[in-house]
Amino acid sequence: MLKGYFTPCYIRIVSAIAIFYASVFASYAQTDSSAYAYRALIDVGYKPSSGVDSTRLDLFLPGVAQTTKVPLVIVIHGGGWAFGDKEMESIYYMRKLKEELLRNGFAVASIGYSLLSDSVHFPQPLEDCKDAVRWLYKHASNYNLDTTNFGMWGASAGAHLGLLIAYSGDDEYKGREELANYPVRLNYIVDNFGPTDLNELFKVDLNGFSTTMFKLFVPKLHDIREKLTLAMTGTSFKEDKEKVKEVNKIYSPRYRVTAKAISTLIIHGDKDKIVSLAQSQKLKTSLDSCGVANEIVVVEGGDHGFGNMPKEKIDEVVRLTIAFVRGKSEKSKVKIEK
Repeated sequence: MLKGYFTPCYIRIVSAIAIFYASVFASYAQTDSSAYAYRALIDVGYKPSSGVDSTRLDLFLPGVAQTTKVPLVIVIHGGGWAFGDKEMESIYYMRKLKEELLRNGFAVASIGYSLLSDSVHFPQPLEDCKDAVRWLYKHASNYNLDTTNFGMWGASAGAHLGLLIAYSGDDEYKGREELANYPVRLNYIVDNFGPTDLNELFKVDLNGFSTTMFKLFVPKLHDIREKLTLAMTGTSFKEDKEKVKEVNKIYSPRYRVTAKAISTLIIHGDKDKIVSLAQSQKLKTSLDSCGVANEIVVVEGGDHGFGNMPKEKIDEVVRLTIAFVRGKSEKSKVKIEK
């Protein structure tokens, strides 16, 4: 269990690995079971886009009657910025998170965004995610959402995007003009093994023997680093390494932290070979130096994604998350399951 907010917390969990990687319903889909009930809107378009339309969201609302407005947790999926989708049912961790949030009276919005490709570059995914939050603000009254009580949860690349949203201003990364005047205010963010320093993640300064070792020990990341770097920065290591480093720093959350940053819960496995634990530790250092409330939960033995953990261990991570979110949402007076 949580040992208290904003102090290092360590839990023993078996190692695991996973990748967090048709039209709008005419009316609410109603799900009812002995455990909990909820209403769902699936594939709601929050902005038009060209090509494959990934700028949609799924909105899940508690099925019980609410006497007050409902707090919202916005979920951003992972997948290396180039894969994955907003669907939450196929991965137990995601499914359990959604279930427990709904059971505790929270609405959940799982958002899709444009995936990096030869034609889609940064900051498009970031603009999409911020536009999704703006859309939720714009339509909050339609779904009885409490706009003073929005929070965010992200995994891997989704956590990276979430951190950039959390640590940037309303006037940054604007997309659609009709959404531009709506805020992107959040009360907290839950960061699951998100990259916080892109130059370190992509080993920009490696060369020669070091690059060979990187390719040997982290082949998947080595193979995609060139493509991702080009999509994120608009150039390659060979063409202009200094520009790559400069742009990567702009999109590295640890360098975006100021005293105005929101409360942050960091969850990371100590056996993560994709995004090292050091990335989260450096983010915590930046948050501490600015006096920002934060906590890091180190999952002993945990690999990237936690996908092979026993369900009871994933349940414990979810309980830690719910405890944090509940603590940040007390003022909403939402009906919480005891």
